[in-house]
Amino acid sequence: MITLYHAPGSCSLAVKAALALTNLEHQIKIIDTAQGEHFSEAYKKINPLSKVPALLVDGQIITEGAAILQYISEIAPAAKLLPAVGSLERAQALKWMMFVYSNIHPHFARAFVPARYADNQADVVAKAESALHELFYIIDQELAEHAFIAGERLSIADLYLGVAIHWQMILKQSLTEKYQHLNAYLQRLLALPVVGDLYKAEFN
Repeated sequence: MITLYHAPGSCSLAVKAALALTNLEHQIKIIDTAQGEHFSEAYKKINPLSKVPALLVDGQIITEGAAILQYISEIAPAAKLLPAVGSLERAQALKWMMFVYSNIHPHFARAFVPARYADNQADVVAKAESALHELFYIIDQELAEHAFIAGERLSIADLYLGVAIHWQMILKQSLTEKYQHLNAYLQRLLALPVVGDLYKAEFN
Protein backbone atom coordinates (compact mmCIF):
# COMPACT_ATOMS: atom_id res chain seq x y z
CA MET A 1 0.00 0.00 0.00
CA ILE A 2 1.20 3.48 -0.91
CA THR A 3 0.26 6.45 1.26
CA LEU A 4 0.40 9.99 -0.12
CA TYR A 5 0.58 12.89 2.32
CA HIS A 6 -1.31 15.61 0.46
CA ALA A 7 -2.39 19.20 1.04
CA PRO A 8 -5.26 20.23 -1.27
CA GLY A 9 -4.27 22.87 -3.81
CA SER A 10 -0.56 22.27 -3.29
CA CYS A 11 2.02 20.69 -5.58
CA SER A 12 1.15 17.32 -4.07
CA LEU A 13 -1.94 17.40 -6.29
CA ALA A 14 0.35 16.43 -9.19
CA VAL A 15 1.25 13.25 -7.31
CA LYS A 16 -2.39 12.60 -6.45
CA ALA A 17 -3.22 12.88 -10.15
CA ALA A 18 -0.36 10.56 -11.13
CA LEU A 19 -1.54 7.92 -8.67
CA ALA A 20 -5.10 8.24 -9.93
CA LEU A 21 -3.90 7.54 -13.48
CA THR A 22 -2.29 4.27 -12.41
CA ASN A 23 -3.68 1.06 -11.00
CA LEU A 24 -1.49 1.34 -7.93
CA GLU A 25 -3.25 0.68 -4.65
CA HIS A 26 -2.94 3.80 -2.55
CA GLN A 27 -4.52 5.96 0.10
CA ILE A 28 -4.48 9.72 0.65
CA LYS A 29 -3.65 11.28 4.01
CA ILE A 30 -4.74 14.93 4.07
CA ILE A 31 -2.35 17.35 5.75
CA ASP A 32 -4.11 20.53 6.87
CA THR A 33 -1.51 23.16 6.08
CA ALA A 34 -3.97 25.97 6.84
CA GLN A 35 -3.94 24.77 10.45
CA GLY A 36 -0.18 24.23 10.43
CA GLU A 37 -0.35 20.44 10.57
CA HIS A 38 2.77 20.22 8.40
CA PHE A 39 4.73 21.86 11.23
CA SER A 40 3.60 19.29 13.79
CA GLU A 41 6.16 16.99 15.36
CA ALA A 42 4.28 14.01 13.94
CA TYR A 43 4.59 15.27 10.38
CA LYS A 44 8.19 16.39 10.83
CA LYS A 45 9.01 12.73 11.44
CA ILE A 46 7.72 12.11 7.91
CA ASN A 47 9.35 15.16 6.33
CA PRO A 48 11.65 17.29 8.51
CA LEU A 49 11.22 20.16 6.03
CA SER A 50 7.47 20.29 6.79
CA LYS A 51 6.56 20.07 3.11
CA VAL A 52 4.21 18.03 0.98
CA PRO A 53 4.15 15.74 -0.85
CA ALA A 54 5.58 12.78 0.96
CA LEU A 55 5.06 9.19 -0.09
CA LEU A 56 5.17 6.20 2.24
CA VAL A 57 6.08 3.00 0.39
CA ASP A 58 6.87 -0.27 2.17
CA GLY A 59 7.90 1.57 5.31
CA GLN A 60 10.13 4.04 3.48
CA ILE A 61 9.45 7.73 2.95
CA ILE A 62 10.10 9.50 -0.34
CA THR A 63 9.98 13.31 -0.42
CA GLU A 64 10.43 15.90 -3.19
CA GLY A 65 7.62 15.99 -5.72
CA ALA A 66 9.78 15.54 -8.81
CA ALA A 67 11.38 12.38 -7.41
CA ILE A 68 7.99 10.99 -6.39
CA LEU A 69 6.46 11.64 -9.81
CA GLN A 70 9.33 9.90 -11.56
CA TYR A 71 9.12 6.96 -9.15
CA ILE A 72 5.39 6.51 -9.78
CA SER A 73 5.89 6.65 -13.54
CA GLU A 74 8.55 3.94 -13.30
CA ILE A 75 6.62 1.49 -11.10
CA ALA A 76 3.46 1.90 -13.21
CA PRO A 77 4.81 1.92 -16.79
CA ALA A 78 1.44 0.92 -18.26
CA ALA A 79 0.13 4.40 -17.42
CA LYS A 80 2.75 5.86 -19.79
CA LEU A 81 3.35 8.94 -17.67
CA LEU A 82 6.90 9.11 -19.02
CA PRO A 83 8.28 8.05 -22.41
CA ALA A 84 10.70 5.13 -22.73
CA VAL A 85 13.97 5.09 -20.79
CA GLY A 86 16.81 6.47 -22.87
CA SER A 87 14.57 8.32 -25.31
CA LEU A 88 14.87 12.00 -26.11
CA GLU A 89 11.15 12.30 -25.44
CA ARG A 90 11.73 11.15 -21.86
CA ALA A 91 14.54 13.65 -21.44
CA GLN A 92 12.25 16.43 -22.66
CA ALA A 93 9.49 15.43 -20.23
CA LEU A 94 11.95 15.37 -17.33
CA LYS A 95 13.41 18.70 -18.44
CA TRP A 96 10.03 20.41 -18.32
CA MET A 97 9.12 18.83 -15.01
CA MET A 98 12.35 20.18 -13.55
CA PHE A 99 11.72 23.54 -15.20
CA VAL A 100 8.53 23.83 -13.15
CA TYR A 101 10.13 22.39 -10.02
CA SER A 102 13.35 24.44 -10.10
CA ASN A 103 12.21 27.70 -11.68
CA ILE A 104 8.47 28.27 -11.49
CA HIS A 105 7.65 26.76 -8.09
CA PRO A 106 10.21 28.81 -6.10
CA HIS A 107 8.84 32.09 -7.48
CA PHE A 108 5.30 31.12 -6.54
CA ALA A 109 6.59 30.34 -3.04
CA ARG A 110 7.88 33.92 -2.84
CA ALA A 111 4.57 35.29 -4.08
CA PHE A 112 2.54 33.29 -1.56
CA VAL A 113 4.78 33.77 1.50
CA PRO A 114 6.98 36.84 0.87
CA ALA A 115 7.71 37.35 4.57
CA ARG A 116 10.01 34.32 4.48
CA TYR A 117 12.33 36.04 2.03
CA ALA A 118 12.65 39.72 2.93
CA ASP A 119 11.18 42.52 5.02
CA ASN A 120 10.08 44.40 1.91
CA GLN A 121 7.31 41.97 1.02
CA ALA A 122 5.83 44.07 -1.78
CA ASP A 123 9.18 44.04 -3.56
CA VAL A 124 9.48 40.26 -3.18
CA VAL A 125 6.02 39.75 -4.66
CA ALA A 126 6.61 42.15 -7.55
CA LYS A 127 9.89 40.50 -8.50
CA ALA A 128 8.37 37.04 -8.23
CA GLU A 129 5.48 37.98 -10.50
CA SER A 130 7.82 39.53 -13.05
CA ALA A 131 9.96 36.40 -13.09
CA LEU A 132 6.92 34.16 -13.41
CA HIS A 133 5.67 36.02 -16.46
CA GLU A 134 9.07 35.62 -18.08
CA LEU A 135 9.01 31.89 -17.36
CA PHE A 136 5.46 31.39 -18.55
CA TYR A 137 6.27 33.24 -21.76
CA ILE A 138 8.78 30.46 -22.43
CA ILE A 139 6.13 27.86 -21.58
CA ASP A 140 3.61 29.57 -23.84
CA GLN A 141 6.01 29.53 -26.78
CA GLU A 142 6.60 25.81 -26.27
CA LEU A 143 2.88 25.10 -26.13
CA ALA A 144 2.43 26.75 -29.51
CA GLU A 145 4.23 23.73 -30.96
CA HIS A 146 2.33 20.81 -29.44
CA ALA A 147 -0.60 19.75 -27.28
CA PHE A 148 1.32 19.05 -24.08
CA ILE A 149 4.47 20.57 -22.66
CA ALA A 150 6.80 17.76 -23.77
CA GLY A 151 5.02 16.63 -26.93
CA GLU A 152 1.68 15.18 -27.98
CA ARG A 153 1.13 12.98 -24.93
CA LEU A 154 0.39 13.81 -21.30
CA SER A 155 3.34 13.29 -18.94
CA ILE A 156 4.22 13.93 -15.31
CA ALA A 157 5.53 17.33 -16.42
CA ASP A 158 1.97 18.33 -17.35
CA LEU A 159 0.59 17.18 -14.02
CA TYR A 160 2.98 19.52 -12.22
CA LEU A 161 2.58 22.39 -14.67
CA GLY A 162 -1.21 22.15 -14.44
CA VAL A 163 -1.05 22.73 -10.70
CA ALA A 164 1.33 25.67 -11.09
CA ILE A 165 -0.96 27.41 -13.59
CA HIS A 166 -3.78 27.31 -11.05
CA TRP A 167 -1.64 29.24 -8.59
CA GLN A 168 -2.02 32.29 -10.83
CA MET A 169 -4.78 33.48 -8.50
CA ILE A 170 -2.04 35.08 -6.38
CA LEU A 171 -0.81 37.22 -9.30
CA LYS A 172 -2.07 40.65 -10.31
CA GLN A 173 -2.09 39.74 -13.99
CA SER A 174 -3.67 36.47 -15.08
CA LEU A 175 -1.33 34.12 -16.91
CA THR A 176 -4.08 32.49 -18.94
CA GLU A 177 -5.49 35.84 -20.03
CA LYS A 178 -2.07 36.99 -21.21
CA TYR A 179 -0.83 33.79 -22.86
CA GLN A 180 -3.25 32.26 -25.34
CA HIS A 181 -1.42 28.96 -25.84
CA LEU A 182 -1.22 28.48 -22.09
CA ASN A 183 -4.94 29.11 -21.78
CA ALA A 184 -5.77 26.58 -24.50
CA TYR A 185 -3.46 24.08 -22.83
CA LEU A 186 -5.17 24.52 -19.46
CA GLN A 187 -8.55 23.90 -21.08
CA ARG A 188 -7.19 20.68 -22.59
CA LEU A 189 -5.99 19.52 -19.19
CA LEU A 190 -9.30 20.32 -17.54
CA ALA A 191 -11.16 18.40 -20.25
CA LEU A 192 -9.19 15.22 -19.53
CA PRO A 193 -10.92 12.49 -17.53
CA VAL A 194 -9.47 11.97 -14.04
CA VAL A 195 -6.96 14.84 -14.23
CA GLY A 196 -9.51 17.51 -15.07
CA ASP A 197 -11.90 16.29 -12.40
CA LEU A 198 -9.20 16.35 -9.73
CA TYR A 199 -7.99 19.84 -10.62
CA LYS A 200 -11.48 21.29 -10.79
CA ALA A 201 -12.39 19.72 -7.46
CA GLU A 202 -9.41 21.26 -5.66
CA PHE A 203 -9.26 24.68 -7.30
CA ASN A 204 -12.91 25.59 -7.95
